[in-house]
Amino acid sequence: MYVVSSVSPSLLNYESTGFVPSQLEVSQLPEDRPVDAQLVDSQLASGIRTLRFPSQLETYYQEDTASDRLQLMINSGLLVCLMFNWMLVSDWLLIPDQFELALRLRLFIYTPVTLVGLFVLTRIQSPSLREVLLIVHGSGAAFISIALCVASSDPYATPYVVSLSSIVMFTNSVMRMRFYQAAVLDAIILGLYICAAFLIQDAPYELIIPGGLLLVSTIAFTLYGAYRQEQDTRINWLLHLRERLLLKDLEATNQALHDASRSDMLTDVANRRHFDEHIHALWEAALEDGREISLLMIDVDHFKAYNDRYGHPTGDACLKEVAAALKRRLRRPGDLIARFGGEEFIAVLDGTPLKTAAGAAERVRKGIEGLNLLHATSSTHAVVTASIGVASARPADGTMSIQQLISAADDALYKAKQAGRNRVHTHGMTELEAA
Repeated sequence: MYVVSSVSPSLLNYESTGFVPSQLEVSQLPEDRPVDAQLVDSQLASGIRTLRFPSQLETYYQEDTASDRLQLMINSGLLVCLMFNWMLVSDWLLIPDQFELALRLRLFIYTPVTLVGLFVLTRIQSPSLREVLLIVHGSGAAFISIALCVASSDPYATPYVVSLSSIVMFTNSVMRMRFYQAAVLDAIILGLYICAAFLIQDAPYELIIPGGLLLVSTIAFTLYGAYRQEQDTRINWLLHLRERLLLKDLEATNQALHDASRSDMLTDVANRRHFDEHIHALWEAALEDGREISLLMIDVDHFKAYNDRYGHPTGDACLKEVAAALKRRLRRPGDLIARFGGEEFIAVLDGTPLKTAAGAAERVRKGIEGLNLLHATSSTHAVVTASIGVASARPADGTMSIQQLISAADDALYKAKQAGRNRVHTHGMTELEAA
């Protein structure tokens, strides 16, 4: 039996934050780094204002989002190569005296370095180190712009320095740098702007000051956007993680219920339902390949008297011991042991001829007797014993049905009891043949 559960749609509202998982995979959960659902809930309640998780969860977050983050870096890096060289038009119009230098710096130095850097990014395993390289990359772009302005004697060099705002907008919005790394880069860019204000010859402060205000405003607005974007991304990742945890719990519950529906809760062997499913599946397979199927019908001798003498709790313990003895002696992958009802067990031996099954039954009988469980009220033995009936069929022959095979094993069990109990009787085989 499986449980079907629906999950709140609010947990699936990923589209608004830009973090859209392709699918919910339970297998994605870290087996070597268990995630506490209560920790996830507490982080969701806090709102992630500091943009940091506890260390273990933060490491998992960085690793889990690293692939998508790397792809964004590569795409943005390719775009920046195009846009940074597109600014050669501005160089030609505003600082024509430095156009040749701009061409060398942009096209023949910065662009190749960027492409090599993108390749290096794919080889770096640390997500944090990748973010540091973005700061270096953005700082390099800003430094080139400042160097061109300072080196130029053109009167339009001062307005040209405002191009730093475009770098801020690109890194904070398009490249979507993490908030803290973006703040570091923006501080570097602002520092370079202040240096340029003092280094540009005869810089008109009526242009420098408005340009600085524009840069500061751009930094403030885009940093706020970067903060909210990362906050939403982290919250959304937590929602996704909680969804996976819920699915994992649901899967575990379903498996437990499924196992419980196929197991006998007392003896921890298969129940009658599982036995019926198993033998029908084996029977169908045996019809194709012609192999034999054998059954062992096992009954604990004088078990009612045992219960009456020692009580039901002790009787339950006895059945557990018997079931454990069966499992120790019938351990092939194709074998199935089931509780057939009360003190009766049944074992299915796949691909086992009758004589081999009889030998297995004798080992089981000795194993149960060897438990040495005191049975003072037994009329035949002083310890707990079992009688066993054995029957075999080859489904492909068409001489027996499943029910007839079960009946044959049950009939053999009855004859084992009639013959004195604590013995094996094999259907269709004489005592001499069984020996």
